[in-house]
Amino acid sequence: MSSAGEATRGALHDPELTGITRLSASDTVRARIALAVELDLIGTGERLPRDAEIAAALDVSEMTVRRALESMAEDGLVERRRGRSGGTFATGRHGAVPDRAAEAYRQDAVEVHRLIDVRTLLECALVHHAAVSATDDDIAALAERVAEASGAADWSAYHRADERFHLRVAEAAGLEWAMGPYRQVLSDLYAYFIPYPIDRLHRANEDHVRIVDAIRAHDPVAAVDHMRAHVQVLHHTMYVGGAADR
Repeated sequence: MSSAGEATRGALHDPELTGITRLSASDTVRARIALAVELDLIGTGERLPRDAEIAAALDVSEMTVRRALESMAEDGLVERRRGRSGGTFATGRHGAVPDRAAEAYRQDAVEVHRLIDVRTLLECALVHHAAVSATDDDIAALAERVAEASGAADWSAYHRADERFHLRVAEAAGLEWAMGPYRQVLSDLYAYFIPYPIDRLHRANEDHVRIVDAIRAHDPVAAVDHMRAHVQVLHHTMYVGGAADR
């Protein structure tokens, strides 16, 4: 393999274990929800999505979600209620000591910022080609994904719609060789996704509208500009960006 190829592979697949790779699957779920509670992204008394919906959004099994939430309930971070009006509710309580699993996520800040930059490079290349070569069917499919995200009622539904939107942009680019690396980076970064208020996510969907408009106009310059801004803002709006956007 050429030195350039080796460098690319190293940039995408750092073999060094990161903090979250040392966590169990249930601990990663606990960390992501605990971080959202600590940052007041999930309010006191707020009802979490159903276990199955959380599992789909966080790409884990429903059993994993159940174990994580039961652990959090034991520590008083959430309350699990039975019955027709039951569910899982945030208590608003923070642990007396830093949550070990959540701390592992914080320790990966450098890795998160690296993944955002790699994703930006790939997304900009893909959306450029999508703006050049997208068909009417591609554009219609993208509009459907935007509408799906717009109609999402909670963070779990929005996250699934957001992933489908970005994958559909990538497919519209017609660069089959890029799909593997892109899916890997997207998956790696989504492992750091934590719940955010749905109104904040709906504002992010406005970027999707602008991206589709640029693709529809076959304007690759505008498409790249909108996509770059959409992805790079994660440096500031994800939990690794501090309190600026909270």
